[in-house]
Amino acid sequence: FAGFDDDFFNDPLVPSSMFGISPSLTRFKTDTMRHSSPRYEVTENKRQFRLAVGVPGVKPDNMKIELENDGRVLHMSGGRKAKTDTSYEEYKFEKRFTLGKDLDTSKITAHMSDGVLVLTAPKKEKLPPAKQEIAIIQGEAPALMDVDEEKKG
Repeated sequence: FAGFDDDFFNDPLVPSSMFGISPSLTRFKTDTMRHSSPRYEVTENKRQFRLAVGVPGVKPDNMKIELENDGRVLHMSGGRKAKTDTSYEEYKFEKRFTLGKDLDTSKITAHMSDGVLVLTAPKKEKLPPAKQEIAIIQGEAPALMDVDEEKKG
């Protein structure tokens, strides 16, 4: 997968002491938590948009995918725990993607296979530009409606 984000699972381990957290405050001195962004690849054609995200070792139950901002932003988060000889390592990720206005986000699908999550959304059908004639009414224009008046009516 191509992308400018850092590697999801290839970062060197960073001890909690680097973040100013006392080892006594951590549950196990050897536990480690890493935050990262998964690698991804975006492809599209005239009919659909496709986002493939590498999330090796992450189960669908440990991920959350949501649409935000009226379907314009795709928010993904998740993680996994890995047991080492003496401790657990926890990997977390969170990523947001801005989606184009031309996508039908109500029909987005997500499929997981071999550590790759693939999201697909069809593009909206392009309609010819609408043309509408507006009738001109003789007389004075109505006053602007007040917000409170709209709620009453």
